[in-house]
Amino acid sequence: MDSKLSLAVLIVCFMSACRNENTKNTSYEFSENSQKVPFELPQPLGKISISLPERYDTVFHWIDYSDCPSCHRIKYRAQPKHFPILKETGFISVEEPQDSIERFTIKNPLFLENLPIEDSISIVNLHWNLRRNHNLWREICTECSQIKLETITKINNHTFSVFGLKGYNSKQCRWIKLLIAQTNRHGNLLEFRFEIAYKRDNQHTHDFFQNSMSYLKSIRFENH
Repeated sequence: MDSKLSLAVLIVCFMSACRNENTKNTSYEFSENSQKVPFELPQPLGKISISLPERYDTVFHWIDYSDCPSCHRIKYRAQPKHFPILKETGFISVEEPQDSIERFTIKNPLFLENLPIEDSISIVNLHWNLRRNHNLWREICTECSQIKLETITKINNHTFSVFGLKGYNSKQCRWIKLLIAQTNRHGNLLEFRFEIAYKRDNQHTHDFFQNSMSYLKSIRFENH
C-alpha cells in the first residue's frame, strides 16, 4: 500500500472514529480531586479551560523567543507550587531539576493567523508524519525511546493528534513520560503537553497516560 493510499485509509478511519467519539457521554472520571483551570489566549484563539489536579496550584505564562520571529511561542503552564518555576527560552539554556518534574503546558505561536475553519486534514498529516518518522518525535523529547500511546481523536469539535512517549535519562537516573496533543485552531497549531519525570514509581507516574488523556478530554474552547 503506497503512502497516499495509506493516508486516505487513515483519514477515512479517523472520520468514522470522530463520528463515534461525538456520540459518547462527555463525563470524565479523574483519579484525584480536580479543578477547572482557565487560560486566556490571544484572539482569535480565545479562552481555553481544562480540568487539572488541584495540586496544580501555580499558573504562569511567558514568551519563548527563538532566533526567527515565526518561531516565537507563547507558553502557559500549570504545576504544583513546590516545583521550581522554569521558563524555557531559545536563547538561554535552562537547567531542569535533577529529581522530578510534573507540569502541564499549552503552546501557541506568538504571531497568529485568523482562518475561519478548523484544518483537520493538516493534523492528520502531522500525526502521520510523526508516526512514520521517529526522528521527529525524538526532537520533541530527546530522551524518549518508546511510543506508549498513539491516537487521533475529536475533542470539543477539534481534531487532536496525540502521542504518549516514554524514556530514561541515564545521567540523572530518572524516567520521563510525556503526552503531547496537537490541534489546529483558526489556522494556528496549538500544543498541549503533560510531562512527568521521576526516579521512583508511584500511582501518579504509573497511571500517567490514562490520567493525562482524561484531563485532555476535558478541554473546552469557550470562544469559538
